[in-house]
Amino acid sequence: MADAVESLLARLRLRPGLWVDGRWEEAGAERMGVRNPATGAEIAVVPLAGPPQFQRAIDGAQRAFESWRNEPNASRGDILKRAAALMVANRQDLAEILTREQGKPLAQALGEVDYAASFFLWFGEEARRLSGRLQPHPQSGREYHVRPVPAGVAGLVTPWNFPIAQGSKKIAAALAAGCTAVWKPSEFTPLVALALGPVLKEAGLPDGVLQILPARGAVAGEALSCDPRVRVISVTGSTGTGRSVMQAASRHLPRLSLELGGNGPFIVLADADLDRTAADLVKLKLLCSGQVCVTANRVFVPASLEAPFADRLEQLWRKQRVGNGLTAGVDAGPLIHAKACERVRAVVDEAIQAGAEIVCDNRSHEDDPALSAGSFFAPLILRGVRDEMRLAREEIFGPVLPLLRYDDLGDAVRRANATPFGLAAYVYGKDIALANGVAHALDAGIIGVNEWRPLRAEIPFGGMKSSGLGSEGGEEGIREFCEVKVIGTSGPAMPA
Repeated sequence: MADAVESLLARLRLRPGLWVDGRWEEAGAERMGVRNPATGAEIAVVPLAGPPQFQRAIDGAQRAFESWRNEPNASRGDILKRAAALMVANRQDLAEILTREQGKPLAQALGEVDYAASFFLWFGEEARRLSGRLQPHPQSGREYHVRPVPAGVAGLVTPWNFPIAQGSKKIAAALAAGCTAVWKPSEFTPLVALALGPVLKEAGLPDGVLQILPARGAVAGEALSCDPRVRVISVTGSTGTGRSVMQAASRHLPRLSLELGGNGPFIVLADADLDRTAADLVKLKLLCSGQVCVTANRVFVPASLEAPFADRLEQLWRKQRVGNGLTAGVDAGPLIHAKACERVRAVVDEAIQAGAEIVCDNRSHEDDPALSAGSFFAPLILRGVRDEMRLAREEIFGPVLPLLRYDDLGDAVRRANATPFGLAAYVYGKDIALANGVAHALDAGIIGVNEWRPLRAEIPFGGMKSSGLGSEGGEEGIREFCEVKVIGTSGPAMPA
């Protein structure tokens, strides 16, 4: 196993270190073992950055910004598109290292690499389209130039559940805008993030434009928010993390882009195709073993359909295979670590004690003794869940599918909106006019109508209420890294 990992790292030109100014550094405040959550085995040891390493990285990013901001938009875009092609060419190796450190099935990891590459391709084109406008002046002989300009050094913080996709959507947008970036990936999944350093260098990215520093969250947050040269802070994380970042960033008032927690409702309408709805819901809920901010967290089902819908879900649920993501045919992997399992178990136990019932669980991973040290939580379906239960009020972040009954659709929509979160939602039904009406009534940043994965690089993604600020992807994503500059100047004069 060790030889296989070493060979994989060599093919990716990846050394477990810090990527600073286009080179590997091994110095850090501490070192941390990276473990495969399916087996508990250590696969690498990575240094974690401390304040001195962040200071040096920001220094390098600021130096690189002086030239990168003046690089022609088309040139920046070409580099990003070459990076996308290199990611696709190396997708198998990138996906394997992702599965080894994060645990998700290899098929899902391959999909994540493709999704990540799509952001480099999209923003590679958006760089060419980034432009300002001429605005007429109220005085004769004058005009205004309204221009988007790169904000400066961007501090990027991403989580462990989609480590290459979450990083790519921020990096590609920042670089397309003309910003340089200091990226803090999760210390639990640093390897696939670090693999992007050599990829972007091969694509032609100048040294220092992207710095990659695995670190503890508190260390990175303080280092990025205390330096006035960091003019954009973009974070994907919990709502609590977002509040802390906003407070810390008030010292220098950088631009903020925050993609935070969710509590996504999934509303099954009375005329829904139950077979299709159940199939899509199982795929959505078991993606990354439920460790997804946009997953279905509360499934609202008409009381008259709860039993037949639960039966369909149970039939599909029992067919899923839980195990090591590198094993062929696995549908769901482990949670990221043992503490995550403990938290999910606590909210499930509370719900059961309050009256919720287990429809079924899936313990297929227990057939493999090699997984006994892994951080697995048996995926389960619960019925009889009520709004006041913590399971329905908080983001579960695990493979638990809770069914909540409703009798009146208007009441279901009200209950769906009765949360401080507003990230994603889903509506399934045959009457498209009704389904769209429900979608318009829901307070969420992105809503899938008969679609379980409505996320693409071409569209903006962001939350309402406590689920975040700003957008990632789409035409809007690049603007998060731009300031607007207005120049009032003389207009063209007619020759004498």
